[in-house]
Amino acid sequence: MFRASSLKMSACAAVAAAGLWQAAAPVSATASPAPPRWIITQTAVGLLGGAGLTHAQLQTLFGNTRTYLSGGLTPPSPPVSGALRTVSFTSYRVMERQLAGSHLPAGTTAVIYDNEHWRFTPADEQRDPAKYEELAAKLAHAHHLVFVSAPAVDLTDVLAPGQSDHYAAYLRLGLAASAARYAGVIDIQAQGSETSLPTFTSFVEAAAAQARRANPHVIVLAGLSTNPSGQHVSSAQFTAAYNAVRAHVSGYWLNIPSHGAACPACGTPQPKVAVPLLEMLARAGA
Repeated sequence: MFRASSLKMSACAAVAAAGLWQAAAPVSATASPAPPRWIITQTAVGLLGGAGLTHAQLQTLFGNTRTYLSGGLTPPSPPVSGALRTVSFTSYRVMERQLAGSHLPAGTTAVIYDNEHWRFTPADEQRDPAKYEELAAKLAHAHHLVFVSAPAVDLTDVLAPGQSDHYAAYLRLGLAASAARYAGVIDIQAQGSETSLPTFTSFVEAAAAQARRANPHVIVLAGLSTNPSGQHVSSAQFTAAYNAVRAHVSGYWLNIPSHGAACPACGTPQPKVAVPLLEMLARAGA
């Protein structure tokens, strides 16, 4: 184990190098939030364009250094310009191989470590997320990349099997703290509870507070999804979830999932769910 102090300095340096330092301060419940930060895939941006958002609206929302625009190792041309090029990994070992071989797309600014209870994250990484988040952070910082940590709530199935309240188990296990300790950015994957606004709100607030206790400089985002694991979410519910925690987070990871190996239950993507909120934000210049 290497020391937290050195990694915190590395994390701060990486954030500052990407021009992100000014938003790393904690967000208070009474503060007037700055425009939101986003994590979003290039595919999701394309789906939103197909659902009615204009290119100008997409550029206003996501074409800026507040957005981590993720894609594969060989993504197509970005649908918007000016976003921070980001690559997402579900395995530390894959991340290690790709960085060792300098196989990231040119201009990559950030990497995401998306460790979950699924076949894409090795079992030993699921059993000890804190260890591999630390290793992934050290690796990212060595390559002068912003490190985004996004441990899924379903890791509690491995770490605390049999628990009925996964959100309480996530907090009790300190998963937000261990993820935030060495990261420039953390995403709280709360999207599965969007249809229960009190659960979503209380979980995000508690996890954000835990993350900032571990690292006061970390940027905290919350997960939002148009159809988490195939659940039906209305535009009103989606917007309510956004608003409920806006004062407690710096932004959101906007997911528009579709049926596939990563989400067998997701069904058809539902980008239209997000359109009313995003149109409003685009009109406001956010």
